[in-house]
Amino acid sequence: MRALFFFLVLVNLAFLAWNLGYLGEANTGGREGSRLAAQIDPDKIRILNAAEASRHAAGKGASATSVASTVACLEWGSFPAQEVERVQAVLAALKPPPKFSLRRVDETAGWWVYLPPQANKPAADKRLAELKQLGIAEFFVINDDGPNKFAISLGVFKTEEAARNYLDSLARKGVRTARTAERETRVAKTMIVFREVDEATRGRLNEARKDFAGVELRECAGEDRRGEARSG
Repeated sequence: MRALFFFLVLVNLAFLAWNLGYLGEANTGGREGSRLAAQIDPDKIRILNAAEASRHAAGKGASATSVASTVACLEWGSFPAQEVERVQAVLAALKPPPKFSLRRVDETAGWWVYLPPQANKPAADKRLAELKQLGIAEFFVINDDGPNKFAISLGVFKTEEAARNYLDSLARKGVRTARTAERETRVAKTMIVFREVDEATRGRLNEARKDFAGVELRECAGEDRRGEARSG
């Protein structure tokens, strides 16, 4: 019996030594020690808190949308009051129509396009009828006493280049006697403002502006929204 007892003790000690790895690699499948040993760089594993996890997710989203179209703010103008309705109709016809707002601006016009003074009011009215037949909708007769009485103003512009561009467009419509000259005056005009414009919309606007000679489409100068009215 004593021999059997010592034999069992030795067997148990041998099994314990093998299980602890003293006698070679032990099969410890499922034990915590083996799982830690099997991890790749376990010392580099770090538990993220809620804020860190949110930032990590945001970074993933930013990289996924890095190919999105550039967004910009554009302003188109400025337009005299008579032109605003036509501009809005052109924008409404775009597919899809862009969203925009209207902003009033006061400008000092240094140049104007006009027809020389007519002999009297009936003569001026006759010229107005001829302009309407040619599709010209922007004009007014100067009734103030002075050298320009009964002249017909066709538009006022900030620069000479813009005035000459408009003069050329009138000539293509058949208005042959119009002229340009310096004439400083304060005029109220309208700026069309487009916010969050992608490249596709920018392309459509560049095509649309070809119908409006001398009017610029450019990056927004600032974020001043005073006098701005939503539309579109």
